[in-house]
Amino acid sequence: MATSTETDSPLHVSFDNGFGPISNAWNTDTSVNGEVKLTGNAAMMEWASGPSAGHGYGTYTVNAKFDGTEPGAAIVFWPGDDKWPGQEIDMGELAHDGSGRQYGVVHWNNGGKDAFEYTIFEGVKTGVFHDYTMVWEPGQITFKVDGVEKGTITNNVPRDHDDGGMNNTIGFLNNNPDTSLTVRDVHYTPLGGGSAGNGGHDDANDNGNDNDTGNDNGAPEVTPDPTPAHHDAPSAGGPIDWNALAAQVQANYEATGRWELPATSTAQEQPAPEPEPEPAPAHAADGPVDWNALAAQVMANYEATGSWHL
Repeated sequence: MATSTETDSPLHVSFDNGFGPISNAWNTDTSVNGEVKLTGNAAMMEWASGPSAGHGYGTYTVNAKFDGTEPGAAIVFWPGDDKWPGQEIDMGELAHDGSGRQYGVVHWNNGGKDAFEYTIFEGVKTGVFHDYTMVWEPGQITFKVDGVEKGTITNNVPRDHDDGGMNNTIGFLNNNPDTSLTVRDVHYTPLGGGSAGNGGHDDANDNGNDNDTGNDNGAPEVTPDPTPAHHDAPSAGGPIDWNALAAQVQANYEATGRWELPATSTAQEQPAPEPEPEPAPAHAADGPVDWNALAAQVMANYEATGSWHL
């Protein structure tokens, strides 16, 4: 958390009644109520009047649409002191390779030269309105599109004014005749001032696309039965106590003259099938018992018939 008391206030601009604090604007199209379109050379932004201007740590969500495939349109968080190179943060911008890909970027002043680090928003298309979200925290900036995390930057993350650094102002620009940017809604929730656990994302502006691990699809949760299935005999896939099995077979042979498990044994879970002509026993009746051979026959018969007998 920030090292000092958070002084920023929440912000919501819907462009139904003007620009609100994003009033430093030129060449903008406001002909459609509730949205502002920037074409050609156009921009609108908050006034960058000093280190405390704008806002600091928190969650920013902008509903906007990029058109075109070339660089020129951008959602820009400009340094509060209006100096560049500086701590510019771009929530969304079109790539310079003509692909129409979008990305988020953090700039900083590296000895009088602009330095930056960016993250590509894979799978995000132009020509469609998206909710762009930026979560600015101490030492970390996370970018999301339509609730889906697209990347996190942890290097050279600026501190906000309350944390001994500088705030950034919210801005939008376009400087290419072949691109445009249309903005419908802007939300800001200061760090610690929104819903717990989601980086302060405004629930009222949630489009339901977050990667929520909870069971929220309306299906009842299935609780596993804690009582294991009852089996008196070992299953075919479990360990077999051959000594116990052999003792039962031997006892039944001595009582009935048949080399099989007794009919009353709990191991015989299904009625035995009609007897087939019996093969020769694994050993003579009066000779030593070859338990390995006997066990192999019993196991083979179990796998074939489901019954524990020769």
